[in-house]
Amino acid sequence: MKKIIISLAVIGVVSAVVIGGTIAYFSDTETSVGNTFTAGTIDIAIDNENPWTSHYDIGDLKPGETGYINFDITNEGTNPVNISKTLTNIEGTGGTKIGYTCNNVSVSSEPEFLAESGIISSEGVCSDSGWKAIDDVETQIIYDLSVKVYADSGTTNPIWWQTIYSKEDNMTIDAVYGNGTPVVLGMIPVGGHMEVTQSYHFKETAENEYQGDQLSFDITIKGDQMAQENGYTSVVLENKTAGPEYDIVADGYQGTLTYKTMNSTFDFSFIGKVTKPDTAYTLLYVVDPWPQTGSKVLGTTTSDSNGEVSFSGTATPGSITNGKVWLVLSDDWDETQMTSWHQADYLLETGLINYVQN
Repeated sequence: MKKIIISLAVIGVVSAVVIGGTIAYFSDTETSVGNTFTAGTIDIAIDNENPWTSHYDIGDLKPGETGYINFDITNEGTNPVNISKTLTNIEGTGGTKIGYTCNNVSVSSEPEFLAESGIISSEGVCSDSGWKAIDDVETQIIYDLSVKVYADSGTTNPIWWQTIYSKEDNMTIDAVYGNGTPVVLGMIPVGGHMEVTQSYHFKETAENEYQGDQLSFDITIKGDQMAQENGYTSVVLENKTAGPEYDIVADGYQGTLTYKTMNSTFDFSFIGKVTKPDTAYTLLYVVDPWPQTGSKVLGTTTSDSNGEVSFSGTATPGSITNGKVWLVLSDDWDETQMTSWHQADYLLETGLINYVQN
């Protein structure tokens, strides 16, 4: 028994030595060095100016005539950028004045007036409360706006374009910008640029009260990163006219696609209103040209009795660069390509989308 106890003690000591010592065995270690996290940049230039210092003057514009303010926006950052435009400090001022008396008070007016009737036809109204100026020339200017997007400076053919407002829409500067809401122009890819074409058409019906008046305003162009809260961004889909203009139709039929810009899957939600109630619709990532062979279904839904649609889903279309998304009638899609075209019942993109599958 004593020998057994001694032997066990010896084994315990040897085990302790082995455990506390160095043990040799096969192994392999790999080390990744120099890893970095780089924040992207958002930077735009306008007509090669950064910062933008130019201003525009449209002089001697008369009823029936049109003036233009056009410029080019370049994406000089390292990320796609969503562009919007606002007009601020919109202010109309009166034109050339001469003396006139209203209710025994000397006032100033423009040259054309009817003194004998007490009405100043060119600038305001002589009433019991006195003279009131009419300086709302922004209500007399019909505004047109269209954009073309190019992949890079070396290409002459745009990858995407649309008309946001046309003369036929009869939208004035005041109607478009008077409430301070930005107008979304679309997305510019990295290294790309956007041509912005704007016309200012003085109404033929503008009367003498606008002679010599002047309209001043500030133009603000804003570039936003695509992914914002929780990595999601959104794009509006609108009812549009046929090409080549693709004019947005302001008829209330539209939808908003919200999606995650970088993820292992394309996670999205969509809410909007379509022309056909109780009808099946398909959300497509579109591959041109017609008949859109190779396009991929992102999701499907059926509009309710009021034409409202609201759905969400997950898809695996692969990474999307400068892509278009449409909401089309499911009957016009046969799982491989478009088979019919009923554009008046579709919603089409108002900006390109980018999604990175990681």
